[in-house]
Amino acid sequence: TVSFYLSSSSPSIKLLVDDPIVVNPGEAITLVCVTTGGEPAPSLTWVRSFGTLPEKTVLNGGTLTIPAITSDDAGIYSCIANNNVGNPAKKSTNIIVRALKKGRFWITPDPYHKDDNIQIGREVKISCQVEAVPSEELTFSWFKNGRPLRSSERMVITQTDPDVSPGTTNLDIIDLKFTDFGTYTCVASLKGGGISDISIDVNISSSTGKITFGHQRRRHNRTAVSSNWKT
Repeated sequence: TVSFYLSSSSPSIKLLVDDPIVVNPGEAITLVCVTTGGEPAPSLTWVRSFGTLPEKTVLNGGTLTIPAITSDDAGIYSCIANNNVGNPAKKSTNIIVRALKKGRFWITPDPYHKDDNIQIGREVKISCQVEAVPSEELTFSWFKNGRPLRSSERMVITQTDPDVSPGTTNLDIIDLKFTDFGTYTCVASLKGGGISDISIDVNISSSTGKITFGHQRRRHNRTAVSSNWKT
């Protein structure tokens, strides 16, 4: 008599991608999952930690492709191998889609409240904030009348502690002078590139002996939104 012994083993897999994966919107992303063990041969499926896979997802065995990825497609994607022997194997990667949005600014003291006076000789702080993904790629640049500004004793440029106020930079003008009047521009960008910068203009000018702050412009993905405030 001849006896046959069928061996079985639980599945094992590996992902042929980085973790995390940082990409620009519009790019096509391909995740590859391969079997490295398991008898009988395991089946491979892809799942997303929160919600279902994007409708445009293309699946081919252990390969998942997302054409023209958007911020809505970001998240943790997992490959699961199962052959009904032992526990299923699972490997995951986090897809991060670069984004810059919601640029805003505020001024201290606030010129839009009548009880706050901005005067020559006082300190004025301009703060600029954006939402950035990933936050560690965020960089800020400051300009006055189109010329780059560097931190100095009278103009101090700082980046706020991300735990206190994420995505925020400050320009402190110490001892405000008439020569400080002009247009100050805060530009937010991502080191990885591929994303349009956000640019915020703050105009400091004198009018009939008063200092007024007006006209804020935000440029995002080449669209300009303009607003005017009157004090």
